[in-house]
Amino acid sequence: METTERKDEILAQALELIREVGLAGITVKKIAERVGFTEAALYRHFASKRDLILAMMQCLDRDLLGPARAIAARAELPPEDRLRLILEHHFKLIRERDSLPLMLLAEASASRDPEFLGRMREVFTGYLAVITDLVDQARPTPESGIDSDAEIRGLTLLGAAAGAAIRHRLLENAAEALRIERSLIPLLIEGIVRPDSQPEPPRRKGRDPKTTKRGSR
Repeated sequence: METTERKDEILAQALELIREVGLAGITVKKIAERVGFTEAALYRHFASKRDLILAMMQCLDRDLLGPARAIAARAELPPEDRLRLILEHHFKLIRERDSLPLMLLAEASASRDPEFLGRMREVFTGYLAVITDLVDQARPTPESGIDSDAEIRGLTLLGAAAGAAIRHRLLENAAEALRIERSLIPLLIEGIVRPDSQPEPPRRKGRDPKTTKRGSR
């Protein structure tokens, strides 16, 4: 097999192992046993567990950020439709990878490894930029005030995805996660892109004589 194919096979098995034991529980030895390699053979492809985690972060770039950019480039679709498709892809990835993006972020934060942090920072800022740009396109003339800030709206969307990842990791109910996702995404898009679509309460312009009269009886 080609070296790239071998690496893809190793990463696929490592991801499956993470689903079972978590990121902290994987070792080079366990991965080698899963793939059917000796540890020495595995080290020819990844020099350490650290290199393997960096490769997973590269997969996150490919599987999350890459599709998000491709969807964002579909100019024939309204920006809110592109946001919806990006969120649907993100939530699907959370379900399929058992919240791996969140685990990689936790690993980078806990280790304080500058290369881990740099790699996750690149993915995060790139993804946020895609989301923010689409929010800005959907609301080209934002209102004044904090809730008109496109980046804040983008962070709100990311926060919802992070919450879904935490829920999926702790509760492990794929059917319920899918049900929530189908209800949550339209609600997010409506609230982020069109926050003023809700009818405003009537303004008080003084007492209505008829109301006053009725109330006095």
